[in-house]
Amino acid sequence: MNILGVSFLSDASAAVLSDGRLVSAVSEERLNRIKMWNGIPDQAIQTALSLAGITLDDVDVIATHGAAPVSPDAAPFRAKEQMIKNSALSTERQNAQLLNIRSRYDHESMVLGSRTPGYLKEIRKLNKPMRVFAHHEAHAASAYYGSEWDECLILTADGWGEDASATLSRGVNGQLESISRSHTFDSLGYFYGSVTKALGFIPHRHEGKVLGLAAYCKKPRSYSTIKSMVDYDIDNQRFIGCMENGIYVPRFENPHLKACIQEYSREDVSSATQQRLEEVVCSCVEGLGASARRLALAGGIFANVKLNQRLLALPNVEEVFVFPNMGDGGLSVGAAWLAHVQETGHRPDSLRTIYLGSQESDAEISSVLSESGLPYVHVSNISDRVADLLAKGHVVARFEGRMEFGPRALGNRSILYHPIDPSVNEWLNQRLSRSEFMPFAPATLEESAESCFDDLAGGRQAAYFMTMTFNCTRQMKDEAPATVHVDGTARPQIVSPVRHKQLYEIVDGYRRRTGRSSVINTSFNLHEEPIVCTINDALRALTASRLPYLAAGNFLVETNEEILQ
Repeated sequence: MNILGVSFLSDASAAVLSDGRLVSAVSEERLNRIKMWNGIPDQAIQTALSLAGITLDDVDVIATHGAAPVSPDAAPFRAKEQMIKNSALSTERQNAQLLNIRSRYDHESMVLGSRTPGYLKEIRKLNKPMRVFAHHEAHAASAYYGSEWDECLILTADGWGEDASATLSRGVNGQLESISRSHTFDSLGYFYGSVTKALGFIPHRHEGKVLGLAAYCKKPRSYSTIKSMVDYDIDNQRFIGCMENGIYVPRFENPHLKACIQEYSREDVSSATQQRLEEVVCSCVEGLGASARRLALAGGIFANVKLNQRLLALPNVEEVFVFPNMGDGGLSVGAAWLAHVQETGHRPDSLRTIYLGSQESDAEISSVLSESGLPYVHVSNISDRVADLLAKGHVVARFEGRMEFGPRALGNRSILYHPIDPSVNEWLNQRLSRSEFMPFAPATLEESAESCFDDLAGGRQAAYFMTMTFNCTRQMKDEAPATVHVDGTARPQIVSPVRHKQLYEIVDGYRRRTGRSSVINTSFNLHEEPIVCTINDALRALTASRLPYLAAGNFLVETNEEILQ
């Protein structure tokens, strides 16, 4: 059975499941070069089908998301209104918050009544049987079926999806059982995103900058203000947006918040925000007791790698898995997996690789390189050559094999460098026109990982896909100081000879030359652009950033650019 999964929200994507095995998954942004693109992913659909070796005629079922009532339930809004009216807020502030309640209700009515059905209508034009699942059900499915576990708890959280912003589920014997849900106006995504915007960044895109800044302040003075925005209701197992306290609103635009935090540094506010996020999510998971021994996560909130580390550190949690494309881009896969279970009654295969996108042959690469005019040579052992260049202190961009699915570059569309020079985080980001507050991530050999990171065992699944931070050991701090954040953590990709064969050969070759078992791995893209997809994208990024080397397939391009540190 062939199932085509389609996601049409931000980072729209398509995926193909063949007889329960995920064979392709592609984000539209990589193809049309518009970051976080939303809409019907026409190019991604065609690419995913081509990679699977099938056409639309071979598709048995199309799976997508968007199942929801035509209009939202008014009852939760009425309850929230009453809480605000009973609060100690001034009349002016009460009126402002009640307006937020009404606009949230109107917004959901508009979206559920027009945009989502409009997208579903477009998908129906493909003239195939269609299965439509709820947004957070698809997120939960991506986490559960992506893991290797038969039984676990699943937590999803993001800005909003239809009429929910978070859900708690149980996975047992290949089936999902719903436990609880949080409404859209109780959104951790809007909490974190509104702070992101108030600090001058772009919400739904730059939350990682807030995470990076948080480590630069240990005792935030703004904490009492930020704390009042969100909470956790342990009795009903749901998150709460505390609108009655006067600052939180279920949207990114929040003028009251901006006024309240203007006296504090952005490091201070970031720290308080990260602390509060960790507190409320950890309160949820702690309250689940031993049933949270295995915890699977999905939704944009769990792009927060430090939060994922905190969850793993809880006494009642032994293992954590994060679906690698945890945001809305992953909904195509989650929906496809749900359709497989619904159609066959069987659990699909768990996730083994995220190299699910397009690739180009050596012949195709050579043709483009010949037309580019850039000097290049064929190298019989390209992995060994790249390892040698890294050992000699050179930056090497890498374009190899199938493109990764999700926000992390895991070696196939990456820029590699040695991990010794902490100043790389400044000068290389300048070359790439980036502004980041976290160091580049390390790609670390699997056999060395236990000596480099503390408490790795329960997060190993997450570490294969670079979705969690870990405390660094003294050995890691000495061997790879450029990858260690000010709080002593790093976000590693554990490199396996089975999962990441050629990247493993490069890092192992570097280890044999230097004695160090990690290299820097950062995504191959320019600022505010998607990660490169084609060899043409790679050459454009290479020349724009003036990097000296590109390893593309079995070819090495040398630009004669000198890195000036």
